Parts: sequence; structure tokens; C-alpha cells
Amino acid sequence: MHTYRTVTFIVVAGLTLAIAAGCKPGPIQKPLKTNPIEKGSDTVNSTRLMFQGEWSLVSLVVTNPDGRAATVEATGDLVSDAYGNLKIEYRISEAGLKALQGVGITSPNPVISTSGKFEVNPQSKEIRYVHEDAAERAFDPDLAAARANPFALERTRYYDFAADGTLRLATRYDNGKEAAVSRWKKGA
Repeated sequence: MHTYRTVTFIVVAGLTLAIAAGCKPGPIQKPLKTNPIEKGSDTVNSTRLMFQGEWSLVSLVVTNPDGRAATVEATGDLVSDAYGNLKIEYRISEAGLKALQGVGITSPNPVISTSGKFEVNPQSKEIRYVHEDAAERAFDPDLAAARANPFALERTRYYDFAADGTLRLATRYDNGKEAAVSRWKKGA
């Protein structure tokens, strides 16, 4: 009886090993086809890297829809990280608020802050904040009203990296005229 158990155990163990040897692990799903990562100076990745870091406001000029412009006294920070997040904050002085009012732009708050995920279009040198509900907001009337504000989150920003290392960031009105132009210097 003892021999029968031993033989049964050896047969079962042998069959288990044979089955296990015949089952080689394989991919659970087929690999996804992807495109190679872009390389070069005018790619999404290289542009995001150029934005990445902490920047300080050098100057701010705001123009109203009629074309009257004001240099706005303000300080500010621009912070971009490796995950596609962008935060821009302007802290406008009393004199800056008066300059804005002088061209007919009223800011209810001396601190203007925009933040969120952003996408880059290196060909047209544009960045846009991306809303989670962007598809639903495409024809939102409140969105059109918000774009009247030159600092609005909904406005496309146009960028240019200067040879001296500064960043020029501008918003435009719907007619194509520049609304707010800020210059930034990257922190050390």
C-alpha cells in the first residue's frame, strides 16, 4: 500500500511538471503600436522641458480691445512641472490696478491666478489649459464671456523663448490683437 502511494505521488508530480513545462508564459495582450518619441528642438517634449521650472515676472503690458495699452506694475510667478501642469500668478500693485482701470479693464482681485494641465503646439507656438470637461464646454456661452478677460484660463497663450533666456507669453482677443503680454525670467 505504501508503494502504491509512492507510485501515485511520482506519477502525479511527473504529470504536474510536464504540464507546467509545456505552459510557457506569454503576453497577456498584444503590445500596443506606438510612434517613436519626437526628438528635436520644436517638439512637444522639448517645449515642455523649456517651460519646466520656476519663472519670475519681468514685465506685464495689457491692451484693451480698442487698442489702448498700459504697463502694469506687478510681480508674478510661473511654475511648470514635468507632468504638464502650469500655474501662472500675477500680483498687481495698487498702481497696476489703476493702470488697468485707465484702459477700461477692471480686476476684482489684485491676485490673478490660473493653473491646470496644459498642452503645447510647437508649430503654432501655443499653449492651452486643458479642462477635464473640454468636450462639454465647446459651445458654453459662459466660456465666450470669460474670454473677454485677457487673463482668462480659457485664452490660448502664445509663447516665444528669446535668445537671452526670457519667455514672452501673450494672450489675444478673438480679433487677433494682443490682450496681455508678459515677459518672464527663469529662476536660478
